[in-house]
Amino acid sequence: MKFFLNTGRTIWQGEAMEAGKNLDLYVKAAGVVYINEEDMEKLGVKEGDKVKVKSEYGEVVVYVKKATERMPEGMIYIPMGPWANCVVKPDTHSTGMPTFKGYPGFYVEVEKTDEEFLDMRSLMRKKYIEAVE
Repeated sequence: MKFFLNTGRTIWQGEAMEAGKNLDLYVKAAGVVYINEEDMEKLGVKEGDKVKVKSEYGEVVVYVKKATERMPEGMIYIPMGPWANCVVKPDTHSTGMPTFKGYPGFYVEVEKTDEEFLDMRSLMRKKYIEAVE
């Protein structure tokens, strides 16, 4: 299914980032996608399932979380972090941060998957080290 991708910080992602990015707390806060309940039903997923999010910039496997605040149908939210970095526009405009917002029409494909979820170290190795070897 096609969705509009929204990204940003969450209080949980910020708290976990301060605790340490290699901890499970950070993975549970940033390696997720928030989807509203109606869209979860259409995708045939429940909280805790894995989905693959694909864009023109890459793809990533993340865990599903039910959006607790009202989110429009057709929109998903991935907290800023390594998992979101895999699918957002990589241009940093010399800031060191990819373009998380500000480009119109940013749609991604989302599908249920049994593929492996990669923790941060494995994700970084796959995306940045193995990619240049």
